[in-house]
Amino acid sequence: MKYLDCHAHLYDEKLCNQIDDIVSSSKRNGCVGIYNCGDSLDSLTKILSIKDQYSDICHAVLGIHPEFALENDDYFKQAYEIINKNISNIEAIGEIGLDYHYSKEEKLKIKQKELFIEQIRLAKRHNLPIVVHSRDAGEDTLKIIKEEKPIKTYLHCYSDSKEIFNQYLKLGIPVFFGIGGVLTFKNAKTIQDIVSSSSLDVFLSETDSPYLSPEPYRGKINTPANIPLIIKQVSKLKNIDEEKVAKILLDNGERFYGIK
Repeated sequence: MKYLDCHAHLYDEKLCNQIDDIVSSSKRNGCVGIYNCGDSLDSLTKILSIKDQYSDICHAVLGIHPEFALENDDYFKQAYEIINKNISNIEAIGEIGLDYHYSKEEKLKIKQKELFIEQIRLAKRHNLPIVVHSRDAGEDTLKIIKEEKPIKTYLHCYSDSKEIFNQYLKLGIPVFFGIGGVLTFKNAKTIQDIVSSSSLDVFLSETDSPYLSPEPYRGKINTPANIPLIIKQVSKLKNIDEEKVAKILLDNGERFYGIK
């Protein structure tokens, strides 16, 4: 079966010295596309370099993660210069969004919101979708997406409630939800319930490599070759053949990233 890894970080120090092996093993397992998503200024050029070196399978998604919201103006000026210069070589703006997990300090929240909105508008100017990181910030993330109305939205590693999930479905704009290794965890009852009770047409397969490895590799380094374990879990939850699940998720990824 063929599949996409819609969200990975092959440039991460845990993976960057073994990209040849990772790409080869992923291809053998059926992977036909890996979308490397930016986080820091430093990551952007690395992602573009990987895309150039593995152009048959690796794609670029560039953006600044909310954890860098308090960087100085020059930091973002440099980031936007790289993004704008390479706009024809990227598939989306991301990962961008909000993260209140480590700090709910009002100053940080305000800066994160400003950065999030700024990058959504950058994406809209270039008719690009966005890849969103939202952690412990569900209501604020939903509010901004509702107000800004991105072209297409992908909520990477969806971890908010079923209620917020249903609110996204009512926005009337294209919204997709990332499912990865967490789906295989025994305590991941909310996302398992969401997947079990919802149409598969709104989900995207992802790893967040090198993080969030699925069972039975939880705690180990994750790679795009593990996507079939996600597909297997979806198959169990939905009681649908794995090949059919793989085809639906592949089609969803192609729709989100504009392949078809």
